[in-house]
Amino acid sequence: MLLINNLHGEYDASTPEGRGANAAANLVKYILEGKKIAKENTLKFLKGELTPSKAVRNSAIEALASAYIPYTEINEETGKMDLEYGLAFASIYLNALDNDQDGVLTVKEAGVCGQIIDMIDNSGKITKGKFLAWLIFQDCIEVYNGVISPQEAARAMLWAGKDPRFVVEKLREIYERLNLRDKEEEFKQPEPVKS
Repeated sequence: MLLINNLHGEYDASTPEGRGANAAANLVKYILEGKKIAKENTLKFLKGELTPSKAVRNSAIEALASAYIPYTEINEETGKMDLEYGLAFASIYLNALDNDQDGVLTVKEAGVCGQIIDMIDNSGKITKGKFLAWLIFQDCIEVYNGVISPQEAARAMLWAGKDPRFVVEKLREIYERLNLRDKEEEFKQPEPVKS
């Protein structure tokens, strides 16, 4: 089991936004390392330096498959989520995968669930608010605690494949109930702390 760290990183861990940004930045490190390992293994396999069984081994992706992702914080007394934390997480995560650096992901950049997430408003863009709605949906599958478990992530993907209409309905409900369109427009992404 791996818990993605939100207390260490280049953002101020004393603020919710900083912890959210650290969690996303640390998650992205595993993704980027996984891409790097996959590329290196493919090249080694093509050169005959790795067997097929060793070429598919990827320690970063294997770690991610067991990762618990703290995408937001939940107030224990009120049960309310810290939207600043969640939007910071979504912002840093999306920025890392944003190939054209326009602040949003295209459906293609977003990957497998991009089309479903986009159906919140069919704009062709995955914004931080829409992405946060997807994260919340995943968390609500088992225990709503601000952390997405590997089991919750897997069930969300299966659900999206089996009943996309239901998933889109729930995403819209989350997005509208939390007023994420307005919240994401007001949100200012945290900056790294200067060393």
